[in-house]
Amino acid sequence: MRCAMSRDTTKPVAVPRVAALGSATRAETDEQMLRSWLDSLASPHSRRNFETTARRFLAALPMGLRAAAVEDVRDALANVARGVSEATARQYVLRIKSLLGYAHKLGYCPFNAGVTIKVRSDAGIRGATLAKRIISEVEVGLLVRAVPSERDRVLIEVIYAGGLRVSEIVKLTWSDVLAREDRVQLSVTGKGGTIRQVLLPAIVSRSLLSLRGDAGNNDPVFASRKGGPLTERAVHGMVRRMAAAAGIKAPVSPHWLRHAHGSHAIDRGASLPEVQATLGHANIATTSGYLHARPDSSSGLRLDPGIFVR
Repeated sequence: MRCAMSRDTTKPVAVPRVAALGSATRAETDEQMLRSWLDSLASPHSRRNFETTARRFLAALPMGLRAAAVEDVRDALANVARGVSEATARQYVLRIKSLLGYAHKLGYCPFNAGVTIKVRSDAGIRGATLAKRIISEVEVGLLVRAVPSERDRVLIEVIYAGGLRVSEIVKLTWSDVLAREDRVQLSVTGKGGTIRQVLLPAIVSRSLLSLRGDAGNNDPVFASRKGGPLTERAVHGMVRRMAAAAGIKAPVSPHWLRHAHGSHAIDRGASLPEVQATLGHANIATTSGYLHARPDSSSGLRLDPGIFVR
């Protein structure tokens, strides 16, 4: 079924778009619907990325959202995803499915073409990528010991022990730190403003609490020399320098420590739901990428080793 749209085979007729009967939105154009959808996203970072993808998609959809058939949507998506990696194309599809679902839910479009578009699991691709970005437990230890500054050493420990994103750790204030006997519980604000609770090991908790001094509840946990919160750029630079000082040749970033947390925790017996909750993954399929990154078995291990004896 396509949206009703007046057409004359000899002379195009411009038909003003009006909100459909029972519509829950004031949007009358694709641009207005796009703005409404973007405003529903909590994260500024997500809004920027989603807007770029959506505008490219709408530019490849000349008949507009309301008049587009499923085939039109598929063609537009194929156009947008041309020349990008499979993982990036998957992200584009997920973003457009979100836009289409939102437009249909509010009554702007009569059907949701997004439900007909299947998204392939990226666990295997993610696993292959993660495998190149996971440093060993020994390398994490070397990195921690290479840091001369107490603040920076604790920062690296908290990123690794809590599996935090760099955007999350720079936002931490002392009001987010709750002492629980010999451990610390962090109230972490993640993507989309979602808050999760993360427990730190006792040894890391003690180091973290030792940094507080006379800082107030609203003061940043990891403060710059000027007293404000550290910037993400500053944390990236520090981790990169310390990794080089530790003799780690890989281009380590703070996010690599988050990957290391996920992989090492699973290796040591943590369940996927437990790691998912700690890392704040919305979908457990994302977490399962760590299984693909570090498989415990392979059919090659079952072959006769005698074949290889020289």
